Amino acid sequence: MQKKLLVVGSMNVDMVVKAPRIPSPGETILGGVFSRFFGGKGANQAMAAKALFADTLFSSMCGKDSIGEDYLNYLKSKGMDTSLVKRHDSLHSGVALITVDDGGENIITVAAGANLALSPSDMDNIDFSQFSHAAFQLETEIPTVMEGLKRAKEASCQTILTPAPAQKLPEEIFPLLDFIVPNQHEILLIQDGYNDAEPAAKALLDKGVKNVIITLGSKGSALFNADGRYDFGTFHTPRVDTVGAGDCFTGSFMAGLALFNGDIKKAITFATAAASIAVSKPGAQNFGTFDEVLALSGLNKQ
Repeated sequence: MQKKLLVVGSMNVDMVVKAPRIPSPGETILGGVFSRFFGGKGANQAMAAKALFADTLFSSMCGKDSIGEDYLNYLKSKGMDTSLVKRHDSLHSGVALITVDDGGENIITVAAGANLALSPSDMDNIDFSQFSHAAFQLETEIPTVMEGLKRAKEASCQTILTPAPAQKLPEEIFPLLDFIVPNQHEILLIQDGYNDAEPAAKALLDKGVKNVIITLGSKGSALFNADGRYDFGTFHTPRVDTVGAGDCFTGSFMAGLALFNGDIKKAITFATAAASIAVSKPGAQNFGTFDEVLALSGLNKQ
């Protein structure tokens, strides 16, 4: 029987304002329409994966406030198993303040709240043996991410890390990673002393990471592993909102690994199609259907 997928990470409500451009420091500009969306890197990835692979679970922490209550009801309405989502008695649920310009680019400020209370002991209470893949990000605390990765590897899960928000990582984290998925800016921030993404990616391989996938926005992505470098283009769709595009890519990539029997190149192509559809719609969790993604990818159904 095929195993399930797991995403461990953050859940935030995104407060979004459309504006003609991103303001400079100290500048006030008049924005346009205000919208509220459900987001957070963890939830974005979980919902992206679930849109393509039904047996996906999400582990997170929210507050016992109206924001957290709304989010849990939303997740349940989408069929997400919330049995691994905890609630904190005193901390507020995570929120993100986002400005999106006319070109679809964005700037984001996050108040993490209860996300930072997800603890290593919460990882100890997860039965990782029921999952084939487990994905993590850095909007929860590093010790929690480390414990989750260790537990996942002990259970023979393949592990995926999105190193965002980018920060210096402990050296012992790298051998625990089957996949690390930074963008072209994040990889230079987590790897000191590099000005170019390719040597930084090769340095990560030397530290024990099995596969490095660098997302390049509208230019696609690049895969680095023991077999060399492979470049992937993108699919041209209207760029309406890029918020959560990287998360959609990673969640869809994890689903692709499960759907295409671990074929990394097919999984990247599948994820690229999913992200290309996502950026053509507003909101961080507005995804294409399986049939839409499969059709755009040009891949054959397994």
